Amino acid sequence: MRVVIIGASHGGIQAALTIKRLDPKVEIILIEKRNNISYVSSGIIIKLNDMVEELDNVRYISAEDLQQMGIAVHLESTVISIEPEKRAVTYELLTGEQSIVTYDKLILATGSNQFSLNLTLPDNDRISYFKSYTSSLEALHKIEEAKSISIVGGGYIGIELCDALKNKGKEVHLIESADTILFRYIDKELSEILEQEMMNAGIQLHLNETVLNFKEVDQLPFVTATTTEEIENEYVVVAVNARPDTRLVQEFLDLNSNGTIRVNNHMQTSDPNVYALGDVVSYPVHNSYRQSFIPLVNNVVRSATVAAMNVTGNPMSYTTTQKTTATHVFGYYIVSTGLTETEANFEGIEVESIFLKLPYQLPYLELQEEVYIKLVFSKAGNCLIGGQIMSTKDITQIVNTLSLAIEKEVTLNELVTTDFYFNPTLNRPMGIISQAAYEFMIKKYKK
Repeated sequence: MRVVIIGASHGGIQAALTIKRLDPKVEIILIEKRNNISYVSSGIIIKLNDMVEELDNVRYISAEDLQQMGIAVHLESTVISIEPEKRAVTYELLTGEQSIVTYDKLILATGSNQFSLNLTLPDNDRISYFKSYTSSLEALHKIEEAKSISIVGGGYIGIELCDALKNKGKEVHLIESADTILFRYIDKELSEILEQEMMNAGIQLHLNETVLNFKEVDQLPFVTATTTEEIENEYVVVAVNARPDTRLVQEFLDLNSNGTIRVNNHMQTSDPNVYALGDVVSYPVHNSYRQSFIPLVNNVVRSATVAAMNVTGNPMSYTTTQKTTATHVFGYYIVSTGLTETEANFEGIEVESIFLKLPYQLPYLELQEEVYIKLVFSKAGNCLIGGQIMSTKDITQIVNTLSLAIEKEVTLNELVTTDFYFNPTLNRPMGIISQAAYEFMIKKYKK
């Protein structure tokens, strides 16, 4: 069997490695338009935080590594057409030479592009985005040179970039069209705490502001015009609106209304010989009535594993995503999984929630750390449907327990009585999840 994979980012690599490990006899051809693979798109933030010496180090595998495993890798090769009737892919090299390769199974891992539907960027190198290694390298140089920077988008990338720049002696503006930051992941109780920390660090927040255009872009500083403001800056990073890249297949595969490729739970498209994964598909969200475009790497590698299993004849189904995320910014570890209270209301789900600040250790210990935690429960089933935690303590692994609890529809009573560990030098007897659930139980049932 020959499997052709288009795209050598996280999903394409995971699918190729999984197939090769499951069945070494399968011929795998990996086609990538760039001249490198496995670059992590947030590498610029890792470099600005001095966690690596060079931006090019933010990789985890090379084309040579894959080739040594028997995976054929074609770099700087742009796919220009797919002929599903012939099961053929035509790609073009930098020289202009074209090649055709046939397949038994085709995997689409073309990922997403970062752009805004409502904003036209001028042809100016002072306004850009970053995702690939090349665009990140260019952006890194501009960021290091600029004295004042505006970041458009208050999602994880925008917030993490603000954090990386907070001690660099620069004037930093964050522009977000919503009335709060990280609105897809945390509710206002937590975002307001983080917003205050950002302002304390000197970040200038512009919430409820939409970028309309850029003025005087041929001089420094130039102007970023928003709904009600004109912000002077020397460089702008656009960190909004990733969109699926489905240009190659939109004529012959079924697409969803949001532009993603329609797949079944085996990651199989409307063409049974073609599979799609990663940022070109939508995912079923637990407790949501719709599938959503959620460009998170954890979804990418899980969908790639499912596709690889089914390609090799080992049935496996993708279950759901809880949108589980974690970050470390402005001194806080922040994790989120499941629906926020705002999202639940949008979905039409009646919910109850509790927001608490709880001590993590027992009071006799000198070290005392506190945790902000919010749990969201459905009224109908009393099941956990969302969880958010924020602390200066590294509590990131807790989110995986919350994610599993949401997927398995664990109830309030079960959370209170679940067997979590206790150690008198590390935590409190109930554990932070059970503590929060216990407090909610008292609040709910108190006479």
